[in-house]
Amino acid sequence: MRSTAVAAAVSACALLAAGCSVPGEERGFTPAGVVAGQRSGGSQPAPAPSVETVAVAPGLTVQIEWPEALEPAHTAMVKALTGTYTAQWRAVGSLGEDESYLGAVEDAASRDAYTWVHGFVSEKLSARGVAKIYGLRVASVSGRGAEVDACVEESGVRVTDKNGDPIAEQPLWTKPPRSTYLQVAAVRKGDDGAWRVKLFQHAAYPDERAKECVR
Repeated sequence: MRSTAVAAAVSACALLAAGCSVPGEERGFTPAGVVAGQRSGGSQPAPAPSVETVAVAPGLTVQIEWPEALEPAHTAMVKALTGTYTAQWRAVGSLGEDESYLGAVEDAASRDAYTWVHGFVSEKLSARGVAKIYGLRVASVSGRGAEVDACVEESGVRVTDKNGDPIAEQPLWTKPPRSTYLQVAAVRKGDDGAWRVKLFQHAAYPDERAKECVR
């Protein structure tokens, strides 16, 4: 989910303990279904991701591609991102009535998520179609904090009025190349054992990391 104001990567790392790496620094980005060291053209085939389709509202779904190589210890970290992404679309589809997404975000991420959802609600807008999230991976872990990266593709989404009819002027983020971007989330494990997103950052076209998400 795009934040309304893109925070610097260094700010995301400040939420974590020392040792967090800046996105893009001394490491490459691995697109969906590709494990580091097994990119296209390599000697070993990339494992196929499993696809989960989540219905969040009538006519609106989120398609999540789960990587086969995801370590068990990283699953909860990744679900902190996919969970809030899905929940925010559920909030949009319910015209703001479903506020469960607020339980999965904190601090700056909470403000960004609320602002994004209410950008729809205040204009009495909703959405239909399919939003896709893939290329999921944990980029770094430091103590109770981690950075989770994902590719997002939203060209299959159509913004609608409250009756479900597509509006005449669709926003630019629904159209290629801006419909594909890299989402970065700084997540942290709370005292209750739950992982929540504390900060969102995204790299949009023409950023090179966003281009790597294009299929």
